[in-house]
Amino acid sequence: MLKFTVQKSELEEKISIASSAIGSRTVDPILQCLLFKPVGGVLRIQATDLQTSVIANVKIGEYEGNDAFAVDADLIDDIVKNLPEDEVLFEYSNGKLTIRSGKSKYNLSTVSEVERFPSIEYDESGITFSIDTSILEEMFDRVSFCASNESAMRALNGVYFEAHGGFLRLVASDGYRLALAEQKLTIDSEFDFILALKSVREIEKLLSSTTEPEIKITFDHSTVSFNAGDITTVVRVVEETFPDYKRVLPKAFKTRVILNSDDFAEALKRVMVIAKRGNEKVQLKITDDVMELSSQSSEYGEAVESIPITKDGEDLVVNFNPKFLSEAIKHIDEKEIEFNFVDNLSPLQINPRNVEGYLYIVLPVRA
Repeated sequence: MLKFTVQKSELEEKISIASSAIGSRTVDPILQCLLFKPVGGVLRIQATDLQTSVIANVKIGEYEGNDAFAVDADLIDDIVKNLPEDEVLFEYSNGKLTIRSGKSKYNLSTVSEVERFPSIEYDESGITFSIDTSILEEMFDRVSFCASNESAMRALNGVYFEAHGGFLRLVASDGYRLALAEQKLTIDSEFDFILALKSVREIEKLLSSTTEPEIKITFDHSTVSFNAGDITTVVRVVEETFPDYKRVLPKAFKTRVILNSDDFAEALKRVMVIAKRGNEKVQLKITDDVMELSSQSSEYGEAVESIPITKDGEDLVVNFNPKFLSEAIKHIDEKEIEFNFVDNLSPLQINPRNVEGYLYIVLPVRA
């Protein structure tokens, strides 16, 4: 038996957050459910797809009993959203759940064998550190778009975490481009792991929804938990080895270009009109104080744009997939950016001129 009263506004928010962990394709019906369980004076709501789990704690007043129940997530979400009053009474006994609010009453069947709900376990005594919520959110934003969307590429279908030398680094790559963001933190331990892209999306939801100023991260070598007050997201690490990203980072440059990010973005957008109707390629021709961007299509013609630059080093002609350049620029807030070239066959390094700790690598394409 279990009986408790809860505020609709808080319950609705926590159900919505927990429900996001439920997968769209699940064979076992129990994985379409939310588990409700009183723990230490709060109501714990749990959801999992076995890779990513969310635990949301809801404050409740006095309650009776300690039974747990599981109910279809979509159903309970729909019901709570439409309740007429803010105070909601839950009563659960022998597989039957009653929900009352104002003049509304629901009598629901719950999932039998609630003990089959997967246990969400993580070791709170693992490697633990904290990071500002806004900093971690920004780091994810700067790198996650580079991760591969191919689920078969498990090592690249996510974000790589590395703690080394007092820095936390996040890296993502799809094999054609790479983004790296780093932040100096007080981390005594050194470790690395990969989080699947789906898990990353859940963490990004946590970061964007919480008002907590800091995120507590705990790594126990098989799972990572991200705690923000009443919400904890627990994810299993991907058991793969991330490629040695340091091998693709250029060591020296023959040509360095400083340019205005808005000028480049606008010019690139215009030449992409032809590029996407042609060979999905944009040519950059770099001379003393001008970068010429051009694209061609055998059917539609040619587009040419020029922007002013400051150049140090050799003249250069090199080709790129314009999408990769465009997405990199969108994730750099600074007006002045650097393009650092080795030659027309080696990776290009893009980074904001006056901001450390972030860089973007993109491979050229052959002419």
